[in-house]
Amino acid sequence: MNKRSTYVTAGVVPPEGGTPVGARLRILATTDLHMQIVGHDYVGDRSVGHHGLAGVATLIRAARQEAAEQGAACLLLDNGDLLQGNALGDQLAQMPVTPTHPLVACVNHLRYDGLGLGNHDLDHGLPYLRAVAGAIDMPLISTNLHLTDPGPLRRWAVVSCLLPAVGGHPSSTLQVGLLSVLPGRTAIWNREVLEDAAEIVSPLESLRSAALTLRAEGADLTVLLAHMGIPQKGEIAAEEDICALAQIEGIDAVITGHTHLRFPGADHGPRKGVDTQAGTLSNRPAAMPGFGGSDLAVLDLALERDARGGWRVSQHQSHLRDNSAQTLADPVVLSAARISHIGTRKHLEEVVGHTGRPLHNYFALAMPTPIDALTARAQAEVIREGVAGTADSALPILAATAAHTAGGRGGPEHFLHIPPGAVQRRHIAGLVPYQNAVWALRITGADLRRRLEKAAEVFAPLGSATGPLLDPCRPPFHCDTIYGVTYAIDPQRPRGARITALSWQGVPVEPDQQFLLATNQFRAAGGGGFDRTPIADVALRSPLPLTDALIAALATGPDHPWSDALPWHFDATGAQAVHYTSPGALPFLNDIAHLSPDPRGITASGFAQVWIRL
Repeated sequence: MNKRSTYVTAGVVPPEGGTPVGARLRILATTDLHMQIVGHDYVGDRSVGHHGLAGVATLIRAARQEAAEQGAACLLLDNGDLLQGNALGDQLAQMPVTPTHPLVACVNHLRYDGLGLGNHDLDHGLPYLRAVAGAIDMPLISTNLHLTDPGPLRRWAVVSCLLPAVGGHPSSTLQVGLLSVLPGRTAIWNREVLEDAAEIVSPLESLRSAALTLRAEGADLTVLLAHMGIPQKGEIAAEEDICALAQIEGIDAVITGHTHLRFPGADHGPRKGVDTQAGTLSNRPAAMPGFGGSDLAVLDLALERDARGGWRVSQHQSHLRDNSAQTLADPVVLSAARISHIGTRKHLEEVVGHTGRPLHNYFALAMPTPIDALTARAQAEVIREGVAGTADSALPILAATAAHTAGGRGGPEHFLHIPPGAVQRRHIAGLVPYQNAVWALRITGADLRRRLEKAAEVFAPLGSATGPLLDPCRPPFHCDTIYGVTYAIDPQRPRGARITALSWQGVPVEPDQQFLLATNQFRAAGGGGFDRTPIADVALRSPLPLTDALIAALATGPDHPWSDALPWHFDATGAQAVHYTSPGALPFLNDIAHLSPDPRGITASGFAQVWIRL
């Protein structure tokens, strides 16, 4: 919305000969950039609709200029998940880190004041992370990640920013403490990276002590970079509740992220401690600037002296600035990424297989798709080979997969379509955007049912009136399809009771029945709100990259029993819903002929709306 600040502070003129009694601080923030430097979708080989960090750079420059004109100090921060998330990031992680590394060059050019650490920043290993930390000109911080060999990484930092001269009083320096925390489950998601090299401690306890330490080290104010989202009540442990973290004494402002949502705004529903209009968490100024360079967060703080001569926040304004397609790209950022960008695109053109039929997920979550089947059988084969000769080999193998590109907040182009013929590496990159390892979990029939019920929460409650098929507040990639069993989903039922007719080989699944589930380490750790699997129930952690498994699965052709399997179907007699998909889906409506598709035009946001009967 490119909203300009109208913030006005009061009481900024100091008493004659004294120190200022009021000041202004503007905090600019990004989060979850995921190596989106130039605004390119490497899977579809097309623009994402904005210029990524190159566009955000233009917003940063304008916001800084406004701060200078308003007599405000200014800080630029990032809240993590910078280094991973697309094919460009994967390519760069295989190369030495030099000053010309695109991400290093960009954050140095933009003069960030501090970077927080996100869980995905660990995906490429600690040596790579330390190399990046050593090459950048600002501190890289994680307060609750305790490394045996931290190298240049820091637990916290105090950075200085200039308070401009006010009312004839000379300029002075404001000391701002920076803290950063990761979700505790990062220890499981990145077990292979962190094992024997690090401990992730409770965010709550680490922040309490660190905030006090920062004050002792001279911090006037403290900003928390929390790489965790704003959950609904009951979705997360109290120790990772962002509202509880914001309440910690000494925390003055919060930048949050991880969930790829926006705050303030309509992305979050009402909850105690969350003011979606004012942009506060537990009455602390806060913001979450989307993902992939979609937004720039702007926090404007009015500061005044307290009784002891310290600074406190008296007023604030929080808003996001949209990085639209019309935002001009910073030429320096574009230049920094140019060679790597071209090289990544060329690498992704490599042909790694063939398909005799179109593979797409235009109707993901309206029905299981052949892409789901391909990913499931690739994972199952990894596990089958890995447990061969062990006691676990006697267990039935199931496989869970989710559509990572299925519209939603990614927009109408956020779908995967592989035409008949050559399959390129970019297509495989679309199937596995995150380099999660394949794990095998021992689960019971009761565990299986809970997982399926959790997956089915993405469907909106359906009543007599026709409404959207999916709940817009729940990401589509939180819905796992599980192959190896059959089941039905009834969105007319309440959440937690939507799975019916759950069977294995035509026989109802018993609660104590034993299975081996092929999934990824993120899900195993409870990612997406799923049950966290005890380590004792992890039967296998495969070292084989899923990309290699997918290429092998392509070579087996369509004869696998799962290739045309439909593990689930809707069981909601008479229900009707609207499925929002890409306009590119319209030539393939026959794929969902059993749902009586009725196309009803294109929405203002570019989605094709197709009415279906469940």
